[in-house]
Amino acid sequence: MIDWLRRADPDRPFLKAGDRVWTYAAALAEVEAAVASRSVEVRPRLTPKSAFEILAGIAGAGVVLLGPADKTAGEPSAGTGLSAGAEDPCEGAALVVLTSGTSGAPRGVRLTLRNLEAACRASAAHLGHDETDTWLLALPLSHVGGASILVRSAFTGGSVRMTARFDPPGFARALHGDATMASATPAMLRRVLDHDPGPYDGLRAVLVGGGPVPEGLLEEAWSAGLSALPTYGMTETFGQAATLRPGAPLSRRTHPLPGVELRIAADGRIAVKGEQVSPGYLGEPDRPSPWLTTNDLGEIDDDGAVKVLGRADAVIVTGGENVDPERVESEIIALPGVSDVVVTALPDETWGEVVVAVYAGEASADELRRALGRLPRHMIPTRWLSVDAVPRTPLGKPDRRAAKALAASLGSDDGPPPT
Repeated sequence: MIDWLRRADPDRPFLKAGDRVWTYAAALAEVEAAVASRSVEVRPRLTPKSAFEILAGIAGAGVVLLGPADKTAGEPSAGTGLSAGAEDPCEGAALVVLTSGTSGAPRGVRLTLRNLEAACRASAAHLGHDETDTWLLALPLSHVGGASILVRSAFTGGSVRMTARFDPPGFARALHGDATMASATPAMLRRVLDHDPGPYDGLRAVLVGGGPVPEGLLEEAWSAGLSALPTYGMTETFGQAATLRPGAPLSRRTHPLPGVELRIAADGRIAVKGEQVSPGYLGEPDRPSPWLTTNDLGEIDDDGAVKVLGRADAVIVTGGENVDPERVESEIIALPGVSDVVVTALPDETWGEVVVAVYAGEASADELRRALGRLPRHMIPTRWLSVDAVPRTPLGKPDRRAAKALAASLGSDDGPPPT
């Protein structure tokens, strides 16, 4: 990692935060000082200090980078965010990142330097970004989405424009400014376009991932001058493993990056293979197979591109029928009077599970039930909970566990049972 910083032009900007700029020479000095101190502590805020400490940990201090999750048995304290210097704390990994834990307990993903280098090479080859690019960073550094921007920019000798937090006006200003690359969740992109519909120019690509992309969003972004490319990845691949190929017709599919192989397992789940795939999880032996089978359902077309159909572990079974919560969410969010929604389930003695919609907006539950008449009856939520803010993770993903707990604790407006 230090070699990456040394090989870049020392006068080239590496990190930009507000009005401050750190050149590669200044960044190298910060990282070397942190490595020499053998004391590295990163919190999940977007600060230059945290950024340099992540790079220092990878460079040689030995790190455990934790996501925004509760402390669990056997894990380092989530209060510090990153621990360094302990005896083999990461089992030979350069970085350990916790999964989001939205559908189960978080797991520490071990990422080796080989994984990071492979991911950086693949991204640069697929997207064509290099030392002339400035990547806009507004994702949490405690998540692989934010950390990967920092690491891949250091690898290519590019620059990072860091914002203190995500806010639509600030993000839009940066897109109009010196940013040439950006990463955003669909919810972030939606809010930016609502604030400033453009036009934008000078951007090579905006990667859009972290959740289902609503109908019309990509087309609206392209009309505004934003080359929005759907991307698919995970903590285990250090971010993007597949992204719509630049220049390809706009669609909701993603092409595997160089060195990445994708296939569909017998149960319909996406499996991924390549040098950037983590060998395993903290406290567990290395994976015996080079293939990592994910919990994402998908299909691969004749062009080798993958389309994600939903999460296998999110499927709701009610009255013997399967319900994809993401499909239901996409129908509800398109209705008037709804600003946000997360669909989850609650246990039911008769039906096994019942579909629950936790939503924000002015529409009533009865209005929404009637408007969803085109859906099969078993997919229409039987319980509705109107809230001020829908539970989401720091990255903007639906937090189904939190939504389920909220619905169970507050009750909801029950409708007719599925038939």
